[in-house]
Amino acid sequence: MIGRLWRLARGQVRVRITGASLPRFLNLCAYHSLTLRRMKRTAWNEMYATLSLEDFRALRRYMGRTGCRVHIVRRRGAPFLAARLRPRKALWGGALLLALTWWVLCTRVWAIETQVSPALSEGEILAQLEEMGVRIGAPISSIDTHRIRWKILQLQPNMTFFALNIRGNSITVLASGAEPAEPLLDQEAVTKVVAARDGVVESVHALDGQALVQAGDAVQTGDTLISGLVPPTREEGSYRLTHAQGTVEAYTLHEVQSARALVTDRKTYTGKVRRQYALVVGNKRLNLYIGSGITGGTCDKIMETRTLHLSDSVVFPVSLVVQTYVFYERAPAEQTVDEMRVEMISRALGDIAAAIDGTVERHEETLTAENGAAVLRMRVHALEQIGVEAADDSEIPQPETEGTEGETAPQT
Repeated sequence: MIGRLWRLARGQVRVRITGASLPRFLNLCAYHSLTLRRMKRTAWNEMYATLSLEDFRALRRYMGRTGCRVHIVRRRGAPFLAARLRPRKALWGGALLLALTWWVLCTRVWAIETQVSPALSEGEILAQLEEMGVRIGAPISSIDTHRIRWKILQLQPNMTFFALNIRGNSITVLASGAEPAEPLLDQEAVTKVVAARDGVVESVHALDGQALVQAGDAVQTGDTLISGLVPPTREEGSYRLTHAQGTVEAYTLHEVQSARALVTDRKTYTGKVRRQYALVVGNKRLNLYIGSGITGGTCDKIMETRTLHLSDSVVFPVSLVVQTYVFYERAPAEQTVDEMRVEMISRALGDIAAAIDGTVERHEETLTAENGAAVLRMRVHALEQIGVEAADDSEIPQPETEGTEGETAPQT
């Protein structure tokens, strides 16, 4: 297969040889190392053979000595194809343009994909990469991935991983990071644990400090639950200040009130659909429609981008943007209080459960219709941890000073 392709690239000729001296012709070809292939003798004075273009040109110098005549039957190969196409300038110009386009596609960046964790700012990372030369249309050879990775990690202190993968003419940006760590409390500071809200204490677990409440005590917001002033534990001991820590679980009460209209607008799609097209070449957008893409509030807008590509790694800098508008009409829809009960109660309980550090024990609610709205009034009983740390300004009590021995009080 490879030999056949090589012969076609060099060019070959199918010829018909006629004459009375065919043996003399064959001896001459053998003497001058001219290769004849696919020989076929059809008569005593006629035969067919295939020669390479180079051997055919050399054969012309010796034909007068053989007494035979050679007629070309067929020409095949790249040299003959190029000769036929040489006058067609438009074709050669198109081939040159295609080669130039292919070179531009393969040597420049035409697609940037990002996989950035929510803890990082994708826009900020892309802006920094653009300053370093990573942009649409940038030469791939000018992008130093190791240098860019080192610099990005310096600019993004919260970033834990960064990679810049180049495949064909597309770049994939991979970045992950952690949320900023909460500031650590000064373990040497004197603190106390206070109540974050009103409640009845269920249990107290003091890791350090002096517990001032016990199960069954009612506390209010701001009351000290665990003090940083610890009394002496033995007769000759002394007071000390510490960093109070611990948890205090208490039964708390939350009152919730919310309202929702009984009559709301509901979408009714009319079946009318309109599409607008735009062509994006590189960073330039060409709208293929008249007017703007901004519509009123009576339709849903769906955008779809179709990028021209040969494979996952070879992408053309051409994209077709399809904007689809699905129109609808607003029609009033009325609901009853009973139909809205489950949704309103579930939403209220979900909001409370997300806001507390504990669990919901029980709840009572009333749902009534007032002035065209469903009004929910709810009392939620929860068991939650209400202890939070706060600065403690307590001071160590000074020991009482005893009078001098033998001293008597003055008489009046």
